[in-house]
Amino acid sequence: MNKQEAADFLGVSVRALERYVQQQRISVKYEKGKTRPTANFDPVELEAFKAELNQPNYKPAIEPRQTPSNIESRQITTDLELETDKPVLYTGEIAEFGEISVIDKLASIIEGLLSRTENQPSVPIADKLLLTLPEAQALTGLSREFLRDAINDGTLKAKMIGRGWRVKRSDLDEYVASLF
Repeated sequence: MNKQEAADFLGVSVRALERYVQQQRISVKYEKGKTRPTANFDPVELEAFKAELNQPNYKPAIEPRQTPSNIESRQITTDLELETDKPVLYTGEIAEFGEISVIDKLASIIEGLLSRTENQPSVPIADKLLLTLPEAQALTGLSREFLRDAINDGTLKAKMIGRGWRVKRSDLDEYVASLF
């Protein structure tokens, strides 16, 4: 049975059949054809695979809860447990009322890290000595293309640092003064 016939027999696309072959769920034998090798599938194997595909899959909507006996068997004594005499909770377990869960602890750590980056001192564009092109554009109101043309002409002094242009604030002020 060739590839198209096998796909039609299983009721799937040719691409899905190729995926099953890649996953080694179906075996294929290649035989020499007129121009290229052709894939041949065993009808008996396809019949068994079709029955496997038509089996209903039942997946529980909710994972079953762990019983205390399961929890105790996998507990490992930690420093935190020795300090508090309370067992450390694992993923999926519910904390007692008033306890801080692992997710709450992680959330507070993330909030702390984010607040540090927000509180970093930032220098206003007007006070910077070196400006990027977008900053020079925001400060002067000139377009990016206009500033680039001025740099290429040599009327505005700038230097490539890394991937972007940097313009000294004093050079930008001189260039803007020369425009009028």
